[in-house]
Amino acid sequence: MGALVLDDALMENQQARIYAVCAVKLDEDHTDVAEGTFDAALTNALVAIVAHEWSGEERKKPDRPHLKSARELLGVVKGKAEAGKKVHPVAGRPEVYVIPDPHPVTVGEPPVSVTEGCSIFSSERRSLPPLDTRIDFATLTDALEATQATRHGREGGRPLERRHVDALLALDDHTSLMVLDAEREDRHGRSASEEDHREQVKALKRLNRLGNEEADRRAAIAAEIHEGYHPKHHPVGLDLQDCPVCQYPAFSSEGGDELSMQIGIGQCLVCHYERSSAIAEGEAREMLYEARLADD
Repeated sequence: MGALVLDDALMENQQARIYAVCAVKLDEDHTDVAEGTFDAALTNALVAIVAHEWSGEERKKPDRPHLKSARELLGVVKGKAEAGKKVHPVAGRPEVYVIPDPHPVTVGEPPVSVTEGCSIFSSERRSLPPLDTRIDFATLTDALEATQATRHGREGGRPLERRHVDALLALDDHTSLMVLDAEREDRHGRSASEEDHREQVKALKRLNRLGNEEADRRAAIAAEIHEGYHPKHHPVGLDLQDCPVCQYPAFSSEGGDELSMQIGIGQCLVCHYERSSAIAEGEAREMLYEARLADD
């Protein structure tokens, strides 16, 4: 029994990951041969949701590993709504279903709130709405019908529409998912790292073309060119730092990371390596994490 529960948990994590990767891609661009990606995202999301809410009903047979299709899983949700089990239709929209927030604010309990505006001391507050999961059965079914022909190599398919993708993204509110923000952050970090690697390679090529004599000359005058900290003219400036590419103390920063770990954002005055704000923030987080580990 314990092994089965563990396997189900691992499966749910896998479904959430596949949903996240595919859904974020579709959110960025749903116009480029996205039919198979949409089906993978929807199926995995629905498997995770159905397995969490009605364990075992995501499978074609209770004792078999084969999972139901997206269309069949939508049918499970619709059937549960008709039976009034954990899910209900939206008033006026009978083919849009809602799975209620499993942890709603109870009567008499102060609501969780966020401040309006920029100040954390603002007296104007609004309550956060319940985190219900909205399953737009009609729109998701239409998406499957639109893409079915293309997914099976036949003519007659229709392109995905933005409303289809929005209905897919709405599933992330379910407690078994909630993965899109993390995936977006990971994609942003990977993209920044890949761009930084390309930037370092270009800087190394420049350094080789310069030669040692010219590199030394540029490093010697770097302090004259660099605009460091000044309380009035450049309050966010930093002192020259060692460049991670050429190792000269010639990295000129326009500013630092938002965590105040003194990771410069700017350009080396010798090899012209540029460090982006995304890379600076990532390095700052690593430094802060290491500092906290050292304190423990």
